[in-house]
Amino acid sequence: MLAQDVLDRRIAEAEATLSAAAGSASLCTVSRSGTPMPGVKYPEGAWVALRDVRRTLAASDGIDGALEIVRERWSADLAQHTATGSGSDWMAYLTGGLDALDSLAETLDSPSATSSD
Repeated sequence: MLAQDVLDRRIAEAEATLSAAAGSASLCTVSRSGTPMPGVKYPEGAWVALRDVRRTLAASDGIDGALEIVRERWSADLAQHTATGSGSDWMAYLTGGLDALDSLAETLDSPSATSSD
């Protein structure tokens, strides 16, 4: 399986997880509710971070380069939000994104992940 296929599969899985977490509510409605929603923000962060890798592919040296660029950006955002004491939604969002990026990196490092079927 090609690395791009792995990424596409991860994005689809993250979107399905996010849809299940949000239920029938739109993300805009969830965000404006004023109620902390870390159970929705974590999978949202995962989905957005993986899509960020896809967008960054065009400006990088392949998926490994895109993953490194995006991970650095998300790590810096988490450090900033941690330092400023951001709320649980931000922390869940950024943690979800970083966890998804780490999981993708581990999968791509696995010899069976990108071998021919």
